[in-house]
Amino acid sequence: MKKTLLIFVSLLLSAMLFSQTPWTGRTYCKLILDTKLMENPSCSLGGGGGIAATWDKVYAHLGLCTCDLPGDVRDCSSETENQNFCFSQITPFQSLVWQHVVGNWGDIAEDDGVGLMTAQGNGVYSIEFIIEDYFSSADVSTQLGETSAVPSMPWNVNLGGKPYTMGMVFRNIDGSSSGRDKLCKDLFLVDILGNPKVQQGSEILGPEFPAITVDIHEAGIDEIMTLSDNTTIYPNPANNEFNLSFKIIKNNTDVQIRIFDTLGKIVLHEVYNAQNIGWYNHQIKTTGFEQGIYMLQISLDNYISHTERVQVIK
Repeated sequence: MKKTLLIFVSLLLSAMLFSQTPWTGRTYCKLILDTKLMENPSCSLGGGGGIAATWDKVYAHLGLCTCDLPGDVRDCSSETENQNFCFSQITPFQSLVWQHVVGNWGDIAEDDGVGLMTAQGNGVYSIEFIIEDYFSSADVSTQLGETSAVPSMPWNVNLGGKPYTMGMVFRNIDGSSSGRDKLCKDLFLVDILGNPKVQQGSEILGPEFPAITVDIHEAGIDEIMTLSDNTTIYPNPANNEFNLSFKIIKNNTDVQIRIFDTLGKIVLHEVYNAQNIGWYNHQIKTTGFEQGIYMLQISLDNYISHTERVQVIK
């Protein structure tokens, strides 16, 4: 296995010498999962073999590898060594590719909006984000891999490293159904900044995984403003209140929160100034709302950064 893995790493790195593109520091990533193209019914979210999964909600559980972890020290000083390390960690389970983890899994799977994909219909689900921002919110309580005792950590881009390899698994709302490779092993997005491709943990020298389409490119300003807030709204549906969590990427940002009813009437409008870069938590009481569907919108400096349908239940 070690010899095979070294051959795989060498092949990937050789290809990257010709495909690597300059890293600008803000990277847009979109993953599209077509469950009809998955192979193993046991780990295709109830779909696979031409059959579409039918879940209303599918969550992506993602882990990013940026640099080596010798012991408890995070070493980002050598790009070549870190690149080799991240590729060498492509293993089905207990992989240190899961260095910065976003999402929850197993017994703690929750419907909290973290990693929630967009249902496009016919068993297709997608998720898009700015890599540097998305993994800066990695959960420090998450374990790397399924049984590893190494804790996850948020990615502090100021410490260096680059996005080299990403582990991927998918689940339904409570984790009772999962999406993985053809032998139910982890999936890995490799050569992120060069020629990105999805490899199967059970066949790292095999063909690319056909069920995932990847779009990775330098993030434009519209994408940064739209996606870098990493907004989550929970619970949804809500009875008494919605909890909003979002990220501000520049100082002195004017934040406006609006909620519209189904007729387009504004039923709530809150405005405040976020003076500092960082994460903000905001609560919206729903005790005065009638039961039903609403549209919640967050604007940053008059730019609409997030819009999401929410439901109030009584």
